[in-house]
Formats: sequence, C-alpha cells, structure tokens
Amino acid sequence: MTAFVDTAPRDSAVTSRAAVSADEVEFVAFYSEHFGRLSGYALSLVGDAGLATDVAQEAMTRLFARWGRVRDPRAWVYFVATNLSTDHWRRSQRDRALTDLLRDITSTEDQAHDPWLRDLVDRLPANLRQAVLLHYYADLPIDEVARLVHRPVGTVKRRLHDARQLLASAGGTHD
Repeated sequence: MTAFVDTAPRDSAVTSRAAVSADEVEFVAFYSEHFGRLSGYALSLVGDAGLATDVAQEAMTRLFARWGRVRDPRAWVYFVATNLSTDHWRRSQRDRALTDLLRDITSTEDQAHDPWLRDLVDRLPANLRQAVLLHYYADLPIDEVARLVHRPVGTVKRRLHDARQLLASAGGTHD
C-alpha cells in the first residue's frame, strides 16, 4: 500500500499569508470589540442601518490600511466614521437640491399631457405603447426609437401608425 506524499512546491506567499501576524491579530480583536458600537454610532448619524454598517465597515477598512501607523485607533475610526457620515449628508443634500431644481424647471415647462389621452396610451399593447411613449412623450426621433427598441425604422413607423389608428377609434368617446 502506497501512502500519498505531497511533493508539490509550496508557494511562499501562501504559507506566509497563512501565518497571521501579530498586527492582524490585534486588528481582529479591535474590530470584534468596536465594530458593533461603531455601527450604532454611525446609525445615529445617518439614520439608516444598511448605510451605517457600510460607514462602519469603510472606517474599519481604512483603519486596517493604516493599522501600524495610527496612534489612537478607536478615536481615529470614530473620526473617520463621522467624516464619512458628513460626506453622505452633503451628497444627499446636494442631490435633493438638484432634484428640487429639476422639479421646478420641469413644472414651468410644457403642461402635462392630457390624462385622458395618457390613459388611452396606457391601454395600448406593449409594443405600440413603447413606440408612442418614446416618440411622442419623450420626443425622440423615429430612428432613435428604432435603435432603442432594436427594431427597423419601418417597424417603428408601422407601430406608430397602428397606435394612432387605435387611439383615434378609442378617442371618439372623449368630450
């Protein structure tokens, strides 16, 4: 009976990686001790549990990258979490301001399409409705609609024609 003997050469990077350094052991202990409280702190800053976990994880990741050089890891990681949370609030305020600006711009432009007509368009078959919405509502040229729906220009023209016919026949009941 022959015993299996592993004679494959060992990769030095793998074997050195398997041996955990003292710094890594210290970091893992720090992480285990502080991550929960750091996440709770981040939650109080951002108000969203998923985002708070992301903030805490990012702060810990940045700490790990500087582990040997940070004098007070606990203070530093809380400082980073605070800055990440502040950055989040700045971004979201900027996003809200842009959204409000766009809402103001679009409300001063053309009035919305007739809701009665939009209801009729919504009742069209999906392929006809898609062509109508892209061409008439989004104001895209027919060749661009054809490119977007991956159909020949003639097919899009035919769909628009068919949609107009259906809308005209359904439109006789409107005041």
